[in-house]
Amino acid sequence: MVLESQGEYDSQWAAICSIAPKIGCTPETLRVWVRQHE
Repeated sequence: MVLESQGEYDSQWAAICSIAPKIGCTPETLRVWVRQHE
């Protein structure tokens, strides 16, 4: 979700901060998941 939406935001962090509450986690948790995926 983050990787697909990244182009819509100024940065990957902005995408993470927007998406995290929608899926019920903190931005830091989502950032770690994205890093693990990369």
